[in-house]
Amino acid sequence: MTTSHGFLRGRTGPAEPRLHKLTLAGGLLAVSGGALHITASALMRGDVWSQIADEGFLNTVSLHPSEERLAVAEAFWLTPGSFGVPFLLLGALVTWMARRGQRVPGLLGGGVVAWSVVLGLLGGFDVGTMLIMFVGLLLAAGDRDGRRISRAARPVV
Repeated sequence: MTTSHGFLRGRTGPAEPRLHKLTLAGGLLAVSGGALHITASALMRGDVWSQIADEGFLNTVSLHPSEERLAVAEAFWLTPGSFGVPFLLLGALVTWMARRGQRVPGLLGGGVVAWSVVLGLLGGFDVGTMLIMFVGLLLAAGDRDGRRISRAARPVV
């Protein structure tokens, strides 16, 4: 079954479209959250990014910034140095796998949930932390659903 956008391309069997709905939702949420975080952080620190562009891009950020360079380091760690980029890439991979009917291991979702708990304990359970936890729960639930369906489809020996 294939749609004009290739959304269900490569899937077979009646249970397949339902199989990865939760995983696909988790992947799309991760992509959206990563993109939103990167964009919002860059826009909020626009003046600092202008300063970085004026000074030259190479070797602008120090791992041990002085007090006057603290804003540059903060802008770096909140935008390209944050987990926004890897989370966006992780979401893209999960979305790609789910659209092809491939199972995403629930351990990945469990790891994302554990990471969100650590973030919440250290910095508080804000909306961003809860969204990260929700992504992990969707990935774990999608795998649980996928294993149940694949077990039911196995031939009895």
